[in-house]
Amino acid sequence: MPAANVRRDSPPTMTLRIHGYLVSTWTRTACMTCVEKGLSYELVPVSRGSAEHYAMHPFARMPILEHDGRFVTEGLAITSYVDEAFDGPALQPTDVEGRTRMREWMSRCGDYVFRDVVRQVPRGRAPTEEELAPARAVLERVERLIGSDRFLAGADVTLADLYLAPQVSNAREKAPELFASLQALDGWFARVSERPSFRLTYYDPALL
Repeated sequence: MPAANVRRDSPPTMTLRIHGYLVSTWTRTACMTCVEKGLSYELVPVSRGSAEHYAMHPFARMPILEHDGRFVTEGLAITSYVDEAFDGPALQPTDVEGRTRMREWMSRCGDYVFRDVVRQVPRGRAPTEEELAPARAVLERVERLIGSDRFLAGADVTLADLYLAPQVSNAREKAPELFASLQALDGWFARVSERPSFRLTYYDPALL
């Protein structure tokens, strides 16, 4: 990955570390954000629930961003920090309407897609109809919300796309049948999955 291009008030040699695993959709979002900004980062495995984990995050969750001796927790804070603290392509629209659209999508991902799709659909066994039904219902609503723009909040990639892409990818790994006939969602996913940020954060589900 290209070297970090940081602002003048940030040490240019300081390494960004992301503590977590790529199978975590929120960790992958953080890594994709770094790639979109043109930043190098080190992905550091976490011993879940350990004293070290709790020392970095009060609720022992992931990802955790480490930069310049401080830890930043929670996906919204991490992605905003990476976008705003470093030079590189802006990942948040400058206009109010665009930022609002982006934040609507980020909230949908956090409140509905993660809960009812990512967490609802199991890995390692075939999901039941009772597990698939609420996940499909959420994805059908997402399908209706995708507009005619190239990306979720307009012509350019934003944090919204980096939120949804790992969640859709995760669900496609576990239950591809959920996405049958969702053409708008499939079209958007085809575009975002072509980006280096998606490809460079790929992991092999068969190795999990």
